[in-house]
Amino acid sequence: MAFKKKDTDRFDKYDDIRKSRLTKSEIKKQDKIIKAEAKALKAMQKAIVRAVTDYMAKEDIGINELTRRLDTSSRQTSRIMKGEANITLATIAHLASLMKKSPKIIFE
Repeated sequence: MAFKKKDTDRFDKYDDIRKSRLTKSEIKKQDKIIKAEAKALKAMQKAIVRAVTDYMAKEDIGINELTRRLDTSSRQTSRIMKGEANITLATIAHLASLMKKSPKIIFE
């Protein structure tokens, strides 16, 4: 996803606000938390993509049939398969039900 100039300006302004209101130590701590959250999100997205890909192979179905079975838009299905969807717990439950699996959340 490419950012437009106005988007990067907004990021620059946010960074300026952080620098003016937080200490370097607080910024470092905040950045560490953000990176950990991004890593966890990426891991969950990968696990979902892997499970759905396995399901599709097992069922011998393509993306269009998956979209139909999920009763969602092709755009949302595409986001899920690319690991770009902001998936809710309800969506995880829906996917698990479709795949006849039980989702497990493990904190390591």
